[in-house]
Amino acid sequence: MSARAGLFRRLTGVLAGAGSVWIMLVMLLVCADVAGRYLMNRPIEGVAELVALSIVGIVFLQLAHTLSVERFIRSDVFILPLLLRKPRAGYALQCVQHGMGGLLCLMMLVFTAPVFVESWVEGEYVGTAGVFTAPKWPIHFIVCLGAGLTAIQYFLHTWRDLRVAIGQLPPPVLSEEAPRHD
Repeated sequence: MSARAGLFRRLTGVLAGAGSVWIMLVMLLVCADVAGRYLMNRPIEGVAELVALSIVGIVFLQLAHTLSVERFIRSDVFILPLLLRKPRAGYALQCVQHGMGGLLCLMMLVFTAPVFVESWVEGEYVGTAGVFTAPKWPIHFIVCLGAGLTAIQYFLHTWRDLRVAIGQLPPPVLSEEAPRHD
């Protein structure tokens, strides 16, 4: 693995770790809200809005790293036997799939970036004025960041798959139980 690829993987790992910490903070917030409702009949204002924003933020913080460590959900019923029996054909097919994933994430970035800019410039928020408000732009930024990093990761996989498909790289060692492509 090149130094840049290692640095990229560390960056996505740090963001995924931040997403995990965020999950714990949301759990604590929800527990505090439930306790406040039950014990004092006083809910914490804005919990529903924060949880809704947090789900999106957490997913996009963890997306690129999940792809980089090959833990995206996918059906291996077709591709894994092909990778094991005919690696070059399997990696050619996977190259197309990863390339399309990269293009879709790039499209997501292109279409979300103006939404981010608008929410920042306009000062958009969720919640009720005077009760609870939270700005939308940080979540839109995280979506742009996550989509961009995931697109890069997809294209890194595409490049690796292409090199295996044309015989420039040997196929990575795979097993039926744990498909990994490091």
